This record gives sequence, C-alpha cells and structure tokens, in this order.
Amino acid sequence: MPVSITKAAVSEDTVKRMAQKAFGEDALEIQELKEGYFNIAYRVRLKDRSTVLKIAPSPETEVMTFEKNIMFSEVDSMRMVARRTEVPVPEVLFYDNSRSVADREYFFMEMLEGQSLSSISDTLSQEQKQKIYYDIGRYTAILNRITGAGFGYYGQPDRQGKDWYEVFRDMLRDPFADAGRKGITMPVKEQDTLELLERDRALFEAVETPRFVHWDIWAGNVFIADGRIQGFIDFERCLWGDPLMEVGFRGYERNGAFLDGYGLRKLSREEDRRARWYDVYLALLWCLETDYRGYDNRDFYHMGCRAALSGMEELTGAN
Repeated sequence: MPVSITKAAVSEDTVKRMAQKAFGEDALEIQELKEGYFNIAYRVRLKDRSTVLKIAPSPETEVMTFEKNIMFSEVDSMRMVARRTEVPVPEVLFYDNSRSVADREYFFMEMLEGQSLSSISDTLSQEQKQKIYYDIGRYTAILNRITGAGFGYYGQPDRQGKDWYEVFRDMLRDPFADAGRKGITMPVKEQDTLELLERDRALFEAVETPRFVHWDIWAGNVFIADGRIQGFIDFERCLWGDPLMEVGFRGYERNGAFLDGYGLRKLSREEDRRARWYDVYLALLWCLETDYRGYDNRDFYHMGCRAALSGMEELTGAN
C-alpha cells in the first residue's frame, strides 16, 4: 500500500491524551492500523475494550474538493444510519472537532469483530462469497432508502442543490479544478466531458429524490466474522445522490449476487448509462490521488487515466 501524506502519524502521547479526553482512562495499548489511504487510524485498547481511533489530516494538508469536511460526514452519517436502519455499523463512541488536544479532528468508534472481506476473500468458498455479496446488496438498498433534502456531498451543505444534473455537473468539474491547482494532466478535456454530459441531461433529471449513498462499499470496508457481515465502515465519502453511484453498480464490480440482494436484477439502458458516467467520475478522481496523497509511484494515476479515457470513449460511442 502506498504511503499517503494525509495519514500523518501523531505521537503516542497525543493518542493517550485523546483517550483520556474521550473516556477518562489510559490507553493501555496503541497499534497503527495500516489499511486505508486517507485518515491515520489506531487500535486503542482500554481497560475493558478495544476501540478504533481515526484522526483527520492536519488542516494545512491540501485535499481534493470532495474530501472537505469528510470526518464530520463519516461520524454524523454513521450515527444516522444506526438510528434509522438495521444496517450494522460501528458505534461512534466519541467525536472531537475542537482541536484542543491536537490540530486535528478525531473520533473513537467501536472495533468490529472479524476481518475485512478483502483480506479473507481467498479463504471463502464461492457459495459463501455469493451469500455475502447478496447481503451487501440488501444492506445497500436499505441505506439508499434514506432520503435527504438536497443532492450533494453530505458534509458540504453549501454546495447541495435540488437538481441532480446540476449538482453532478458541478461535482464533475471539481476534479479538473483540483488538477489545475496541482498542474496534473488529465486524460480528457473538461469542455468535451461537460458537453457530452449535457447531451445526457434528461437521464440525470430523471433522478428526483436525493438518496443516501455510501459510495465506498468495496470489500475492504465490509467486515466479516463467521461468514456473516458484522459491519460497514468508512462512510466518509457519503453523499445524497443517485444510488447507482454505489460500488456494486460500478462496471468493474457489478455481480449478480449483489444485484439480487439489492432487488434490481438488471439495469435499464438509461440506468446503465448513468452508472457509466459515475465510473468516469470516479476514474477522474483516481487521476488526482497520486499527487494529492504524495504516493511514491504513478501507477494509480495511470490506472485512473486509462479508466477515464476508456469510459469516455464508451459513452461517446454509445451516444
């Protein structure tokens, strides 16, 4: 896993002071958790339980536009999901955005049992995996039934709106603006992308209800114990939008078990085209990660460029 500059470690003393503020007790053991690319995370053992501590990057760290205020998004949305649905999520134990202990936001949450699906996938039978993906689809559908007042990123209410086409168009502009700030060469031109999107305006205007979208339910964010889902993590990139943005509808991830669990066995032509647009949007963000995270190679950038270019070619050819 590449080293990310947004995952800046803090001292053991700082972690202990965070635990003291949250629980009024000492951290007996601290261990960095290596998975994830954005927030630094630690397993913190207390007297009677283990917890997970996530710490945001320093406010001085430059992040992509869609990543602004995402720790609030994660904390608030997990609490909402726990309150309003049966979807298993870790309990948020303490959240501090005062920056009184350090110059960062942080929160403690319950430590889930088991391991991530990505880490144990090779040990599971095909039947076990199909059952898990069916349940991922079922839980994703439940999440998507939560509705909001406007479209847009959860933690950016100032950029939310009533028209999904207009909100998504602005979201699609963001990677190009972010690329300009870092001098990153993008694989496609902004004007060409927006002109093609305009031709598909009616497809997006058909999305009339803002629905809660996790947007990052890949195997690394699903915890499994005894062959069953114990919980979903990493809600930080959540938004109010089109459910077809969920990972299970990505061109590289779509499978029958997920769709069966979701209750949408086959996408219509219009739905499939919108889903392809979301593939392109995600690929454009991939193009930025190498520079914004400070990775030590450009493999991720090249992968994003290939995917974005391929996706645009497919959309243009099928238009």
